[in-house]
Amino acid sequence: MSLDIVMPKLGESVTEGTVVRWLKQEGDEVARDEPILEISTDKIDTDIPCITDGVLKKILVQEGETVEVGQVLGILEVGGNDEGDTTPEIETEVDPVSAVGTSGVPVAAARPSDGTDGPLRASREGFYSPLVRSIARREGISVEELDGLDGSGRNGRVTKKDILAYVGQRTAAPAAPAITRPVSSALTYTSVEADVMVMDNVRKAIAGHMVHSKATSPHVTSFTEVDMTHISRYREQVKDDFLKKEGFKLTLTPFFIAAIVDALRTNPMLNASVDGDKIVLWKHVNFGLAVGLEKGVVVPVIQHAEEKNFLGLAGSAYDLAVRAHDRKLNPDELQRGTFTLTNPGMWGTMFGTPIISQPQIGIIATGAVKKQMVVRDDDTIAIRSIMYMSLSYDHRVVDGLNAARFTQNITKNLEQFDLSEGGV
Repeated sequence: MSLDIVMPKLGESVTEGTVVRWLKQEGDEVARDEPILEISTDKIDTDIPCITDGVLKKILVQEGETVEVGQVLGILEVGGNDEGDTTPEIETEVDPVSAVGTSGVPVAAARPSDGTDGPLRASREGFYSPLVRSIARREGISVEELDGLDGSGRNGRVTKKDILAYVGQRTAAPAAPAITRPVSSALTYTSVEADVMVMDNVRKAIAGHMVHSKATSPHVTSFTEVDMTHISRYREQVKDDFLKKEGFKLTLTPFFIAAIVDALRTNPMLNASVDGDKIVLWKHVNFGLAVGLEKGVVVPVIQHAEEKNFLGLAGSAYDLAVRAHDRKLNPDELQRGTFTLTNPGMWGTMFGTPIISQPQIGIIATGAVKKQMVVRDDDTIAIRSIMYMSLSYDHRVVDGLNAARFTQNITKNLEQFDLSEGGV
C-alpha cells in the first residue's frame, strides 16, 4: 500500500514550509516516529517524524523547495505490496493540523496516494497566509494588488515566493528621478579572498524581523546597575538540593523572569503593543525567553506567566529551553509573546542593546554577574555581585519616566527578592 507523505501544519500561523533536507533516501526503511525529513518555516526548523513503519518509495519535493500545508512531499510504501493483506491498521487520511507523534511533535501526515482530492486539498478563495499578509504590509502592497497576482500555489493561491517575486519586480521598476539615492556597489571577491555561506530560512527570517523591528520602533536603551549578591548567595547555597528535588539546575534566569513579570503587572504600559494609533494593553503576560541555538535565536513563550509561581516559571523556562535545543518546539510556542528577556550574560557579556521583538514594545537584556568593589552609602567598601541590565523600549509609547519606573521595580524585585518564593 502506498501513502502520500504530506506537509503537516506546524502551527496555527504556519501555512507553508521549506524542505531543508531529507533524512532518508529513496529505498530506505523508516520506523514509526523516526525523523524522515527536516522542514524550515519562518519560525523554526523542525524534524518531521514518520507516521508509520514503511519504505520511502519516492521523494517528490526536493531540498530547498517551499510547499504549502497539505502538499504531497513523497510516497511511503507500507506493509509490502498493494495486493497483500499485511497492511497495518493506520489512519490513512490524517489532518496535518492535528497529526502529532508520541513526542508531541507534528508528524508527516499520510493519506492514500490514489489521486483523490480530499479535504486537505481544499483552498479558501481570496485567502492569504499570515506570512504573505505580513510581507504585503511591510512592502505597502494593497489587497487590490494581491488580488491581481497570479499565484503559483494550489488553486492559484499566492505564496511567499509569488509575493517576493512581485516585490522584486516593483523594486526593479524605474524610480522617480526626483528621489534618487546613491546605491552601494555589490561586493566583489574571489574564492581565494572569502568563503560564501548562503543564509538558510531561519537566518533570513531573523534578519527580516530585525530590520522590520528597527524600522518600526524608535529604539531607546537604558542601563541599570543591579546588586545580585542576595540572590547569588542564596542560589549557591541551595543549588544542589534544588537539582535533587526538581531534576534541573537552578540558574539565575527564573529570578529574572519572576522579577520582570511582577514589574510588568505594576507597569502595564510595557506589556503592550501598538496597533496604528491605538495602544493595546495585554491582560496576560506572555513571557518570551530568547534561546540561542547554533542556527540563531528562537524565542519560546511562557503563556500567562503571571499565573505561575517561582517554581512554575523555573520549570517552564527549563522545559522550553531544552525542547528548543532538541528541536521539539511547536511553532505556536513562539507566538503571542508580550515581553521578552534575553540573557547574554551567561556568555560573559556585560552590556547589550537588544532589538525589540515585534509587536512587543520592550525587551530586557541581563549581563554577566561580576564581583566588584562597591562604595556604600556609609563610605565603606564592600565586594558585591553586580550586574548591568538594559531595557530597549519603543519610544512611540514608552517615555523615559515609564522606562525608569519599570527598571526601578525590577531592580528592587531582584535586590529584595523574597527567597521563600524560590525555597527548596
